[in-house]
Amino acid sequence: MAVVCHFYTKNMKLRISLVLISVLSLISCNIGSNRAKTKIFTILHTNDLHSSFIGMGPSSDYTPFELNNDKTVGGYARLAGLITQKKELHGKQGAVLVLDAGDYSMGTPFGAATRVIGGELQLMSKMGYDATTFGNHEFDLGTIGIGEELSVAAKSGFTIPVIASNAVLTEKDTSLLGLQKMAGEGHILPWKLIERDGIRFGIIGLLGHEATFYTSGGAVKFDDAVRTAKKIVKILRDSLKAEVIICLSHGGVEKDEDGKFIKGDDIKLADSVPGIDVVVGGHSHTSLPEAIVINNHTVVVQAGKESNNLGELVMSFENGQTKLVSWKLNPIDDTVLGDEKIAAEIDKLKVEVNKAVFESRGYSIDQSLAIITQDLPNTFTDIKAGTILANLVTDAFRQATHADIGFTANGLMRAGLTCGNTGIQTVYDIFAVAPLGSGVVDPTAGSALVTAWFTGLELKNILEFIIVDNPAHPGEFFPRASGMKFSYNTSRTKFDVITGIELGDYDHGYKKIDITGKDHKLYSVTTPLYLGMIITAIPKYTKDQLKLVAKNGKGEPLKSKVEALEMPKDNAAEMLAPNGIVIDYAETALSKNSVTEIKEWQAIMDYLRQLPVKKGDKLPVVPVDKRAAEVRAVKVNN
Repeated sequence: MAVVCHFYTKNMKLRISLVLISVLSLISCNIGSNRAKTKIFTILHTNDLHSSFIGMGPSSDYTPFELNNDKTVGGYARLAGLITQKKELHGKQGAVLVLDAGDYSMGTPFGAATRVIGGELQLMSKMGYDATTFGNHEFDLGTIGIGEELSVAAKSGFTIPVIASNAVLTEKDTSLLGLQKMAGEGHILPWKLIERDGIRFGIIGLLGHEATFYTSGGAVKFDDAVRTAKKIVKILRDSLKAEVIICLSHGGVEKDEDGKFIKGDDIKLADSVPGIDVVVGGHSHTSLPEAIVINNHTVVVQAGKESNNLGELVMSFENGQTKLVSWKLNPIDDTVLGDEKIAAEIDKLKVEVNKAVFESRGYSIDQSLAIITQDLPNTFTDIKAGTILANLVTDAFRQATHADIGFTANGLMRAGLTCGNTGIQTVYDIFAVAPLGSGVVDPTAGSALVTAWFTGLELKNILEFIIVDNPAHPGEFFPRASGMKFSYNTSRTKFDVITGIELGDYDHGYKKIDITGKDHKLYSVTTPLYLGMIITAIPKYTKDQLKLVAKNGKGEPLKSKVEALEMPKDNAAEMLAPNGIVIDYAETALSKNSVTEIKEWQAIMDYLRQLPVKKGDKLPVVPVDKRAAEVRAVKVNN
């Protein structure tokens, strides 16, 4: 617009002209600055992917290139397809970042083979992720294992940075050499700056306090998350001129007494460090119903688990301030068309997974094992609903070792079994039930079964400790058993909840045992190594309020994990160790050409293969009758 003015006096004309020029300049600047200041950016986010390369529910039903014909959820082909769609949509509005909040590995056979294939970071790179952080399960295979995983991914040329702001990798320990090398090459970073669409984003990554309890970090230490965040936010803001701070926080959220998500490490972080604009959270596997806004500023989001959802957060950025525009979870299901290139990469990785994980025990990743006629969930907060699966798992442990008791906890069964269209459960599905940990002497993945002997009082003490609930993970520690039935009363004081223990089974009945300490008879307990290590530390955790000593069959204290190893007995599958390397049990030294330890997942698969097959059928059907649904934990609250 042009403005022409004619004035009668020279001085008057000059003054008015100057005012008009100033006004027009101000208008012009405001128009320009509004265009520059008001920006839109989008964060597409996941957390706790747990190597969920293939959709579950069950995996045999998964058809990523067909729409509306299966009930599976998750899977990287469909996740990649949706990321591509959303990036194209939001890229027209402004910057788009794709971020993950940790626990990207472990949970499926692909995670079990991650030291060999490094598939998680490779696929995340190819799906367009910008960064992730460490979760506690990244360390399940130890510091050497995670170093190997990162190295394999880096050598492939496809990887993304792991932002580990509060991880301390400076110790002089040989187990850290691989991680230190990866940090030196820039694959592990304390923070990352990303400039996109004219906005400088500062990315930090933290492992929350509660998550460190579950981290087998070895020589890796973790500084306090809040103190670390305050320090790094200041660096990013003041020195590096970051305009938007995003924290990838593997900390978790918790509900309060009213069912509102106002607790947990992610919430505490947002409240304590106002310089953070967005917290992309993880660890608690929470599909938040809505975004949480702390102090009318910091936005906290979380997208569930196992690529079940893709979070979609839209924010505005104006005058140096961020503001929530919208947030939603997009289900990854059969309404999403998969990415063929990602699916092809996964098929290639299957070959290496079979070699690294299953061949030594006679299994393969797509092998069908059994049929279920209904869903067998592992719903932590619904003890009854998870009973059939829990009984199946613990029965498998007891059959594998012939111990008096097979024992586990809800949280160690990481997935339920879904019937879907066919009910067919493959090795992939069953492995997801028991994917945690590693062996003692066997380098293949999966927690080894270990056996120790305890008195009746010590059995009570184990149950007293395990049954104590953790508000951050409700129901995950509830004890599950085979060969044992116990009663409990939660109205009683802590560590005095167990009121009785009986040993036996459904077919032969149960007999009460002494739990007062008067009878020193020993009973054998088989459990995954992962839980066994917790059990042996109960006196330490409780400051000797609950006493116990893991013993061998002669009543002598066990001195090492090797002594507790259970060797294969009458298992159906082949059990030749990888590369022929196994343990000489008598000498507790490695030898060649012999059998090796029993894996947790292997015991379950062997058990399923030994179920009866009806005439004309090819696979056994998992029973769901009264025997299968037997209640072995009896609540007796008054």
